[in-house]
Amino acid sequence: MKKLIRYISNLSVSWKFVFAYFSILILPIILTGFYLYYQVSESTIAQTSLVMEQYLLQTKASILQNEKVIENISAIIALNTDFMNFLEYEYTDPDEKVEQYQFSYSPLIENILIQNGSIYSIRIYLDNIIISEMLNNYYSVTESKASVRFMEMINDKPRQKGWVSSHPAKTHVFRNTADKTQVFSYNRELFSQRKKYLGMLEIEVKEEVLFSMLREPLVEEMGNVFIVDNNYKIVSNNIPEYFLANVSEIGLKDFSVNTQNRKIDKVNDTESIIITIPVEQINCAIVGIFPVENFNSEIRKYLKDIIMVLTACSILLGLIIYFTTNMLLRRVKRLVSAMKNVRDDNLNVSVPVKSMDEFGVLAMNFNHMTQRIYELVETVYKIQLIEREAELKALEAQINPHFLYNTLATISWVARKEKAPGVVRISNSLAKFYRLVLSKGGTVISVEEEVEMVKSYLEIQKIRFDDLFDVVYKIDERVYKYSIVKNILQPIVENALNHGIEPKRYHGTIIICVHLSGDRLCFKVIDDGVGMNGKTLSRVGTGMVERSKGSGYAIKNIMQRLKAYYGDNFSMNIFSKPGIGTTVSIEVNKDIKL
Repeated sequence: MKKLIRYISNLSVSWKFVFAYFSILILPIILTGFYLYYQVSESTIAQTSLVMEQYLLQTKASILQNEKVIENISAIIALNTDFMNFLEYEYTDPDEKVEQYQFSYSPLIENILIQNGSIYSIRIYLDNIIISEMLNNYYSVTESKASVRFMEMINDKPRQKGWVSSHPAKTHVFRNTADKTQVFSYNRELFSQRKKYLGMLEIEVKEEVLFSMLREPLVEEMGNVFIVDNNYKIVSNNIPEYFLANVSEIGLKDFSVNTQNRKIDKVNDTESIIITIPVEQINCAIVGIFPVENFNSEIRKYLKDIIMVLTACSILLGLIIYFTTNMLLRRVKRLVSAMKNVRDDNLNVSVPVKSMDEFGVLAMNFNHMTQRIYELVETVYKIQLIEREAELKALEAQINPHFLYNTLATISWVARKEKAPGVVRISNSLAKFYRLVLSKGGTVISVEEEVEMVKSYLEIQKIRFDDLFDVVYKIDERVYKYSIVKNILQPIVENALNHGIEPKRYHGTIIICVHLSGDRLCFKVIDDGVGMNGKTLSRVGTGMVERSKGSGYAIKNIMQRLKAYYGDNFSMNIFSKPGIGTTVSIEVNKDIKL
């Protein structure tokens, strides 16, 4: 990767433009093409899923139509009152009954079979009538004294009402040939007009008749559609290799006959749309398996064509960009040559300006720059002198605090020698105060250092005011680990002494409170001095001062420094009443812990 980056960085600008063109334009186009392919593919699959589901619903409607025809035929037989009375009535002369059946009711069943080619057979199983089986109309009865073959038919009598899934067709009672035709059968109980149970009606229908719509060419082109019964057995023969197989054998997983479902899953490692439509009336479900690749093949073909066209256009545009860039860079090369002359200390160079496009403006500014270089060279020496002077002043500023510390230390030493404890105390307090104020040039100190600085200041002032005031500290030591802008409390305390305690001419008290309130640091300076009237308080609070010293100036300075550090995330409030005193409150967000 590093070698590739180094190689690209060493290419000419023309090739870099071409490379940038391919990186910026071609890659997004290719990614967009694949994204569109993905979206179109997903949309096609979704639309196809809906279309196939609607088709399977229409298939269900066709199956139900065939199923309804069979049920209606069963109703024609079961609701024929004369026929049911004939089956119920016990004739003394069996020949009379046979004759009546041959001329009255056998034609009824024969006509139904003739008019409805979809019916494979019609059987009636009775319990209380003795009559022979007629060879031509598939009419069956039970008989107490019958041959072994006839008794087999009795045992094969339907046991449940409704539809029975695919099974081999029953042979005629008097035929010995086996019939392997697969049929569905519809069974219906027979009752007389008096609601007496007579037996069962069985109508057999070939599977290819009941599911004839599954053999349409369109279905075979799109995928596989078949019928599955409650035992998960495939009972439609439109796909011979699937017939009578279990759905698990063809790769279907997590399959349910009773739930309508549409999903995309793999069937035998082929991504497919799987649609299940229950057909509750025949206790089966229509299942459709449609491979996704059947719908995406054309899209893939179009994608390849688009990529080829885009590649050809990209190469053509790359060549155009290469030659166009070379033409534009000729003017840049002139400018580069002039810059080399300037690098070699030749300031008498200029670049011709032939137009006012970007390159022309660049050349014009270059010419202007060379004219200014000489003037700038002359000022360099002056700037160096100014820098040296500033360095000396900075060194002096560093020496002065050390000189002050040393002088205060000398005063303290002389005071101890002369046994003057008051001077020792005031010099030590002053030294500590200035050490904290200067704090090595920093603008932020810990809350503990801020409090110590105020204590040092008040130690000095107590000597000056001859203990004219008392100080009460209410400090929550948890605040010591946080930081604050330097020298916030001292000016407020100084105002409390100079403008509050001193003017009232008798003993006073200053209370200094520091504590935490949620995520904020709270500072309060309270005095019982002379206080301020509303007008003065308003002017001090807004920083309106007419001189450079005093309470108004101190408050304004504090607010400016707080705003510079905290922005608008601080508050400062002043409460004062004449003859009562003044309270100054400051709240800021907790800064980082030290």
